[in-house]
Amino acid sequence: MSKILFDFTDERFVVTGASSGMGRKIAEELAESGAVVLTIARRIERLKELEEKYPEHIVPAALDVCNHEILTETVSDFAENYGKLHGAVHAAGIFAPTPLRAYNESEARSIMDVSFWAGIRLMQIVNKKKNAEEGCSSVLFSSVAATIGEKSNFAYSAAKIAMQAAVRAIAKEIYSRKNRINTVSPGWVRTEMTRCEEENGHVSGKFYDWHLLGIGEPEDVSGAVLFLLSDRAKWITGTNVVVDGGYLLGGYN
Repeated sequence: MSKILFDFTDERFVVTGASSGMGRKIAEELAESGAVVLTIARRIERLKELEEKYPEHIVPAALDVCNHEILTETVSDFAENYGKLHGAVHAAGIFAPTPLRAYNESEARSIMDVSFWAGIRLMQIVNKKKNAEEGCSSVLFSSVAATIGEKSNFAYSAAKIAMQAAVRAIAKEIYSRKNRINTVSPGWVRTEMTRCEEENGHVSGKFYDWHLLGIGEPEDVSGAVLFLLSDRAKWITGTNVVVDGGYLLGGYN
């Protein structure tokens, strides 16, 4: 079977949500492809593990992505010290059920703040001329939940569809420097977050069957993200790439 390899030697990226799941896998694959990666998450010990594994390629930064002032300072300092960015990935996100009759408003707002607003702020920082090379490519995480509006998950679904709409609009603002921006929409992928939902009984057996190609792993999504970050996708912007194992083909009906 053929294997696709990317070469990001001497390029620089920022990845949020890099301590676990898909964000961590993307950071690892970028490092293995020669990039220097600013990895952002709250758990410094997990980021240090990445740094120990890829000492020449990982720059850890423990912070809350919702702290806009610290996020701006951290990304700007990285660009100044290591060179302008070639791309960014906003994989940070949280999930919690929000049934209409019994949702926690603070929790619902946090879902929107982390998944949406922090990503928009990151895009504002990354697309500044002083911080990014011309042709900078950004990928933000949406979800299949944006398309189907999953029951009892209105906050998460709303955050993810908002990201798609925002990306289409932002693409029209940043194209003059050949900068690009896209979203990816994964189906159910085995991560720490999804395992927690499974353990809490929030996922039925039927749900797994709806993924025609089976439940995904982080590496099933990271390849699509690296492609969008690469020059091979230089004619793709303002769009959403679904990576869902066939979930949206209609099985959920």
